[in-house]
Amino acid sequence: MRIIRQALPLLAAAVLLGLATGLFLLALDVRSWQRTLGRDDARFLAAPSATKLWQSPTHLPGDPAGSLLGVSDPLAYRYALQTFWENAIGVEKAKTSDLSASRVATQLELQSLATTARTAVERSLAANLLGVLTITTTSADSGTILQTLNRSADYFSRAVEADPTSWPAKVNLELVLRLQRPRKARFNADARGGFGAGGSQGFGVVGGGF
Repeated sequence: MRIIRQALPLLAAAVLLGLATGLFLLALDVRSWQRTLGRDDARFLAAPSATKLWQSPTHLPGDPAGSLLGVSDPLAYRYALQTFWENAIGVEKAKTSDLSASRVATQLELQSLATTARTAVERSLAANLLGVLTITTTSADSGTILQTLNRSADYFSRAVEADPTSWPAKVNLELVLRLQRPRKARFNADARGGFGAGGSQGFGVVGGGF
């Protein structure tokens, strides 16, 4: 018993040292995540096709810092945004078969984010990208074109409902509605800007951290 009592202070010191080390590494991992998101957001804006973006920079197993910060939704949106760019903008670099499969995967990712993303802004951004991805799918069949317009209008409407301040979603919705009723009125200055993920505002959440 005497030996145990003598050893207790050493055990307590070891536990406290381990706890302090864990907290120190956790703080480092939190800071590393913040730096990684900011750096890789800038890399994406400069070169959207860059690889190995937004990879986990953490030291602790299981990435408790990522869980603490709630990075899963921001990361899912960023990955979906990159695949969206590859499909809707960088199509000339992809093979037709790869592009078709990638479009389906991107659509499924965005549909999930549009429903389950943590914030209304993220849900709105995902729904807007879905609308753009849908409307940029080419077809020569008039029935398919009508269905495409209806689906894209629904996505843009969801984007506006989730975030009424989303100017890109409002412009895209107006444009689709006027395409559905071409004889009703002419496009105004905003609508003539065309379909886009963020217009002059870029891609929105990227570069904004959490």
